[in-house]
Amino acid sequence: MSESPLPPPPIALPRTPAPAFGWQRNSLTFAVVLALLLGLLLPTTAVLLYDGQKTRATAMEDLKRDLARATEVMALSLAEPVWQVSPDLADPMVKAQMDDPRFVSVQVVEPASSAPFLSQQRAGDAPDADLVLSQTRPIQRDGREIAKLTVKMSAAPLLQTKQAEVWRTVWRSVLTLTLSLVLMLWVLQRYVMRPMTELTGAAEALAAGRLDQPLRVGGADEIARVGVAMERMRQALLSAFEALRQHNLNLEETVAQRTAELTTSNAELSEALETLQKAQRELVESEKLASLGRLVAGVAHELNTPLGNALTVVSALDDRYKQLEAMLSGSVQMRRSTLEELARDTRRGQDILQRNVQKAADLVRDFKQVAIDQTADLRRDFDLAKVVEDVMVMVEPSFKHTPFVIDTDLRHGLMMNSYPGALGQVLTNLLMNALLHGFEGVERGHVKVYCAPLDDQQVELSVTDDGRGMDESVRRRIFDPFFTTKLGTGGSGLGMHIVHSIVTNVLGGQIEVRSSPGQGTQMLMKLPLLAPQRVSGTASETH
Repeated sequence: MSESPLPPPPIALPRTPAPAFGWQRNSLTFAVVLALLLGLLLPTTAVLLYDGQKTRATAMEDLKRDLARATEVMALSLAEPVWQVSPDLADPMVKAQMDDPRFVSVQVVEPASSAPFLSQQRAGDAPDADLVLSQTRPIQRDGREIAKLTVKMSAAPLLQTKQAEVWRTVWRSVLTLTLSLVLMLWVLQRYVMRPMTELTGAAEALAAGRLDQPLRVGGADEIARVGVAMERMRQALLSAFEALRQHNLNLEETVAQRTAELTTSNAELSEALETLQKAQRELVESEKLASLGRLVAGVAHELNTPLGNALTVVSALDDRYKQLEAMLSGSVQMRRSTLEELARDTRRGQDILQRNVQKAADLVRDFKQVAIDQTADLRRDFDLAKVVEDVMVMVEPSFKHTPFVIDTDLRHGLMMNSYPGALGQVLTNLLMNALLHGFEGVERGHVKVYCAPLDDQQVELSVTDDGRGMDESVRRRIFDPFFTTKLGTGGSGLGMHIVHSIVTNVLGGQIEVRSSPGQGTQMLMKLPLLAPQRVSGTASETH
């Protein structure tokens, strides 16, 4: 016997060259870089946006506070120059305030003058209107308003300073992030990616069946421990393949031995099965013959009555003819009344004799037709109701001296092309089964045979009794071969099995059992008007 190879056949695995630094979309390096970028950029961007909004709000609040303070101070400082109508004195004060880049314009207007007393405007582009605040305040002298002061200030310079600081922070963060990424990628490549690449190559070698190559992964970290575990797995696989090789050395011999034993067992089982099938066929044939024998016994019993009546009439007529011969020979005086009485008795005897002989002839004819149907198993056209009535003639003698009655409800004119003998055997078995099993322990009962069309292709035939019924355990197994409730008392357990086989295999129909304890039993059959064709030579084996 040839030895099996040690390792399994190599498996071709697709190998993709590892890019530099692991820059691949599904690589660990890409995932780490993406996590760093998302983890730093997104929070930083969110913080910057929040700081921008917060800085703007803070700048506007500071601007509003400083505007109110500057307006109040300037209103007090400009009261004297306005009272003395001396713009030259007020101009240095205003210019000192305008040195602050937040001031946009300062304007002093007297109530009685259309021209402004003093007006200064910062040169350059107009500031953003959303960042400009304006406040007007009266200039008073001795409790009397002498002018109005309007000051406008912008938060743009402060925000520009803040934005410059933010950009400086951003550039520092970007530089720090870049340096961090470079250092982390170097560490990742040296201590993670390179050992992982080596471990992946070793795993692919194991998958390809190259178990002779040991795994060597340096270090003492988690990746190294995985490599040690894979090396142990490789050694375990080598041991397992060696054990499998040793086992395969004896496997063929073991299989051959088991095969020889199974061949012997199969031969014994085949012989036992053939014997069992032969016994089953013999039991089925004996059941059929027993059913026909019961019909013969019933018909013979039924023939006793008309034949006995006919024999009695013949004996009486013989006595009358002897009396007539005596009168004709002269030994007895011939009288008219005697001749008339003899003629009346002869006519009455002839009628009785004709009726009884005709009844006996009808019984013999019906039995002959049923016997031919059941023994020859011929296919022919027939009226379903007529076949049922012929079977009733054969079965009724078995019910004659019992408290059980058979009623029929038959629809005539249901022409079928089927097997009347098989159908008669089914009806006989069902009726005798009702008599022997259905009415056991029952004082009186009725059996009803019913047939009617279902549609253009099927008829319904049922045998219903009002006997003791059966429970679910019996109902489920009633069609099983050799199942009987009369085991050991003459029951073979083949009657209902034959019925099911004939209905389904010969007549091409279906049979259903409806029963419950104490509620009687109904055997409901659905039969096609045209029975299916049967293979020649299998009819006797079917039932």
